[in-house]
Amino acid sequence: MFLSMGGFNMLMLARGILIYDLTGDAQKTALVSIGWAPGLLIMSLFGGVLGDRVERRMLIQVSQFANATFAVIVGFMILTNFIEWWHLMIVSTLQGCVFALQIPARTAAMSQLVPKQLIGNAMALNSTAMTLMSVAAPAVGGLLYELIQPEGVYFVVTVMMVFAMGFTTLLPKMHPDQNLARVKESPLLNIKRGIRYALRNRLVRVLLLQSVVIAMLSMPFRMLIPVFAKDLYGSVPSEVGWLATMAGIGGIAASIGVASLRAGQSRGWVILMSPIISAISIFLIASFPWYLMGMIMFIGVGFGESIRWALGQALVVEHSNPRYRARMTSLTMMTYGLIPLAAFPIGWLVDNVGVVETVMGMGVALFAAGLVFVVFSPSVRNLK
Repeated sequence: MFLSMGGFNMLMLARGILIYDLTGDAQKTALVSIGWAPGLLIMSLFGGVLGDRVERRMLIQVSQFANATFAVIVGFMILTNFIEWWHLMIVSTLQGCVFALQIPARTAAMSQLVPKQLIGNAMALNSTAMTLMSVAAPAVGGLLYELIQPEGVYFVVTVMMVFAMGFTTLLPKMHPDQNLARVKESPLLNIKRGIRYALRNRLVRVLLLQSVVIAMLSMPFRMLIPVFAKDLYGSVPSEVGWLATMAGIGGIAASIGVASLRAGQSRGWVILMSPIISAISIFLIASFPWYLMGMIMFIGVGFGESIRWALGQALVVEHSNPRYRARMTSLTMMTYGLIPLAAFPIGWLVDNVGVVETVMGMGVALFAAGLVFVVFSPSVRNLK
């Protein structure tokens, strides 16, 4: 996870800076930055079916190999001056498809490696590994972008993905429920059964709804850090990396806190308050457009985001039937495929209204959504 997510975070930063350098267009930067979302939306449900039906270690390694291949191809395209912004859009979409195959399998595999009462803690520790890389990788990626150019970043990520494949080999093979694997049902029927299960499980249904709404209001801000940083602060690539790193520091603190939570410790209130923390931080970033203030407030953005991600995923898996865990994770991932519905209009607003007004509006909208879920989600409020 350290290697895979380290490479992913370095690519996200490098790609965002590269696109904005190539085009100077916030809308195109937004489009490519969330280009993985359509692939995620289309493939998530199939990824959940595969995660519930095939050997999971193999599925994770296939995804890692695909990411290594994408990185080396883009690196050579940049090196030969063949790269265009739409090339990166295509690769971003393919990476979304691969991500949709890997994450449900990885999440379901965790439930095979630890007992049920520790699933939430294990997933929080897994999230800690992810957020640790969101601290180190953007800073390293921004520095490497200046020292060895964007193609160098892509070649470094290729090596990281290859090593990730090697370390995954050290895991035991993780086969799914054999009864389900032997059932000769079509993937579409498996998907239908998973959706029906999610709709009938009230707690899972509310958690999934909260995930999609909050993700659409908060994730575009993280995706457009290179745009906001350049327009608000006039930041160079290394400074953009440090902003993302501060968000990662907040994420680490949140993940460690979630990892220490036990049943009976008002986990429902914790997840309901997470978008409000992010909203206040985003609003203050717009209200005080100073780089130092931004670094401090990005800690709050990362803190709220990581609570929602780590605890939300853990609660969905914990309260789902083991036969459906990969598919429930795939539904959670699918919600991120809807992010373009918010991210592209936000890119338009930055270009046509202004970056300060856009960021401030995002903070207000996120705060309002958070309050709605606090008031109208008793099943989550009462969750211990």
